[in-house]
Amino acid sequence: MMEYWMGNWPLLGGGMLLGALVGSLTGLFGAGGGFIITPALNVFLGVGMNFSVGTSSCQILGASLFAMAGSFDRRWSGARVVLWVAVGVPFGSALGTWVVRRLKTIPAWHCGGRDLPVVDLTLLGFFAVFLLLIAGWMLYDTMVLARRRSEDEVPPGLLAGWKIPPCRRFESIPAGAFSLPVLAMLGGGMGFLSGLLGIGGGVVMLPALYYLVGQETRAAIRTGMLLIFISGAFGTLFHAVEGNIHYGLAGALVAGAFFGARMGVRLQKRLHAEALRRYFAWVVLGAWCMVMGKLWTLFQQA
Repeated sequence: MMEYWMGNWPLLGGGMLLGALVGSLTGLFGAGGGFIITPALNVFLGVGMNFSVGTSSCQILGASLFAMAGSFDRRWSGARVVLWVAVGVPFGSALGTWVVRRLKTIPAWHCGGRDLPVVDLTLLGFFAVFLLLIAGWMLYDTMVLARRRSEDEVPPGLLAGWKIPPCRRFESIPAGAFSLPVLAMLGGGMGFLSGLLGIGGGVVMLPALYYLVGQETRAAIRTGMLLIFISGAFGTLFHAVEGNIHYGLAGALVAGAFFGARMGVRLQKRLHAEALRRYFAWVVLGAWCMVMGKLWTLFQQA
């Protein structure tokens, strides 16, 4: 065991630093950080995309657990929303993992005398479009639309009018009764992203819970922490079965996340809600630039 750690210290040391950085994002924004850690493992540490996706699920699981320990109050506000969203998570995770498995079976794309793995190109390309849409909308909202409403106003969720029965009221959703099937469908989408990209769903759940459901920013962050914990658990289970996890690297990532998550929670309590959303958008945009750089490198080498 000692020989393993000594022989892989650059990979494991880099994993620990990356885990601390991404763990701080979990505590700060309620996002698992897989939208950064998955491409970072591939770009900076040279880990294959399928192993990057599976290993990041382990980091998501650990970081979200550490962040929850320092963020929730005794009432566990938002926990009831999580229970209904979680209904759809395992189905979405299984579907996303199945898509990754099918992509791995597709022969490499022969381009310029070099074979390009289809799974890498597909996942990175989907990642790039997805991240750009999230970042663009959140920057537009926090820098343009926010000027048209009062400082503490929470816009009604765009899905609040979808009154598919049964519906019930939640303390953390101020607009009133919300459809339980719609919450379950959101969970299915989050689980699909977790299985497909290893991102835990946090990158989409913060904007989804704020803009679609109508939760206040900090309530959405706490709800997101619970959701990414559940999503990370299912994602880790499914990817373990598929053999997509580098366990030594996963241990280093989780160890780093322990320190990063605690620091992120402390910082989150000091920032204004609108600032949290705006900073989160810039982080997502930075991840998009990293993914585009990797795609450019792949095609340049072809």
